[in-house]
Amino acid sequence: MIHLNARFTGQPMTGVQRVAYELGRRLITTRTDAVTVAPEPPRPDYAMPVEVVPGLSGHLWEQVTLRRHLGPQDVLVGLGGTGPVGLRRQIVMIHDVNYLLGPDGFSRRFRVAYRVLQGALARQATICTVSHWSAREIARAFGIDASRIEVIYNAADHILEVEPDRSAPERLGIAARPYALCVGSANPNKNFATALAAYAALDNPAFDLVIVGGGDPRIFGDEIGMAKHPRLHRLSRINDAELRAVIEGAAAFLMPSLLEGFGIPAIEAMALGTPVIAAKASALPEVCGEAALLVDPLDVGEMGCAMLAVTGDAQLAQRMIAKGRLQAASYAWDRSARRLSGLVDRVAQGATTSR
Repeated sequence: MIHLNARFTGQPMTGVQRVAYELGRRLITTRTDAVTVAPEPPRPDYAMPVEVVPGLSGHLWEQVTLRRHLGPQDVLVGLGGTGPVGLRRQIVMIHDVNYLLGPDGFSRRFRVAYRVLQGALARQATICTVSHWSAREIARAFGIDASRIEVIYNAADHILEVEPDRSAPERLGIAARPYALCVGSANPNKNFATALAAYAALDNPAFDLVIVGGGDPRIFGDEIGMAKHPRLHRLSRINDAELRAVIEGAAAFLMPSLLEGFGIPAIEAMALGTPVIAAKASALPEVCGEAALLVDPLDVGEMGCAMLAVTGDAQLAQRMIAKGRLQAASYAWDRSARRLSGLVDRVAQGATTSR
């Protein structure tokens, strides 16, 4: 049997969990030999059947309870970056090693634990990841051959299944003027500080700046007077219906991240017809291709000029929108799930039992 490790269904749906859910639910609905196991019932966000395997919790559930639950010929699929150490008949998706490349956004305890855990898995299990950039960084971090790592791209077509909440921009207080939009967490690698500095340096721009997520006030740069800027709108985490409407209403979508294993929000924006400005860093050039306006993520002037260009030049924006829709369409969760299923078949047929 194929066992999908669905521990992620007990967690809030952020980037890694989104990928695990979209791929996982397709894997179990297209295969008759796949079951889903987790330590607890899924949260409401996850519409998928789960077999609860009671026992320990967290990582100990994976290392002990889950390991004991598996039969000698079973294959385990873990899409959340972790899994039982020493189990060779398993696939683990390591999304990135950004905790090693940009350590300031992670605790020392997390960095040490994940380096040990994922290092062991990289040498023992079948590894897949979400971009060729991530494959190279994982290989470098753990001393393995990058050719051993299967690349299974993320996608963004899930956002097209969401019915937008058209009232959201007005209700959230951002509908009065055009706006550039950033979406992400408060992790320093998201590089909101440069986006804020770039916007602050503009002379009375005709658009506002909206940041969704990133609720940590420390990222909002009091040293450049942005904490109470009248044209800066900070929104806490919003639901998918609100998010779709907010993206569709934006004049530009800005993704200034220093480190991204893939960058789903940029492709979501492209799929929804919003022109994208993205950092010329990590996986973003690979993923966005020529459909985004790429900028140096540390160049305040270049980032500000890009925002002015996209929000002020309708013809440029329309060209970017057309390219963006084509780029977004080149990724699809169904296609990626088929690639994952093929990898499962190879592991099931070719791996020897090693428990």
